[in-house]
Amino acid sequence: MTEPFIPQISMASTADDAKDLLVQFGWRVVGTGDWATALANPGDTHCARVVPFDPAYRIYADDVLAGPPNRWLPRIDQILPLRGSGYVVIMQRLWAADETAANHFCAALGVANTSGYAQPPLGKFDSVDDVDLAALRVRVQAMIALGAARYRLWGGSDIRAGNVMADALGRLKLVDPVFLAGLKIVQAIGDGDAAALVDFTRAQLEDFLTIAAFRRTNDNADTTGGLRAALDRLDLTQGRPGSPAKAEPM
Repeated sequence: MTEPFIPQISMASTADDAKDLLVQFGWRVVGTGDWATALANPGDTHCARVVPFDPAYRIYADDVLAGPPNRWLPRIDQILPLRGSGYVVIMQRLWAADETAANHFCAALGVANTSGYAQPPLGKFDSVDDVDLAALRVRVQAMIALGAARYRLWGGSDIRAGNVMADALGRLKLVDPVFLAGLKIVQAIGDGDAAALVDFTRAQLEDFLTIAAFRRTNDNADTTGGLRAALDRLDLTQGRPGSPAKAEPM
């Protein structure tokens, strides 16, 4: 496969800078979630996931990049660091998956969802005993454990059909299996609960307030302004004993 042209993205760039640069070189936005924006290259072979802040996805992306390859995981080519907590993940282009097939996959994977989605019943799934599926189960459980050890406000598993996509041949790929409890971070900032936020620096929380969820509507501008003011009032200088080093990858 021909490698896509990726413009030189400086480590001093913000997530907005990175998106603007990619658009200048013909990449186009193909999806916006709560935490990140996805852009496809002109040849529609690769995707750039631009992330202002998302420690959970970084755990996943680092695992996929390190390998080994797994038929149920996408190919990730690079992780490009940005200023602060941001990064860009260069990966294979994916599309929406068939919902029924995605539900069958999630049921066969057998990792319970902790983000509020019911576990789908196990339907017909030819690869239920697949070696790669078993290996993926172990890897996802390890990601969940790693996140729980690092972050007090860890969410856990987000295994659900909406986080399963498909490649150009329709093969299913798990794309976003673990999550940080963003709503709990919002609540802790609003409540002035510094003790709940000690796993993050002020700069990281400022980056958190730039994710897409806070910029989606005009109404969110007032909400975000209030959270920024609340963050300014917080004393985040006291870390908990044994807390992870603040320099860990985000």
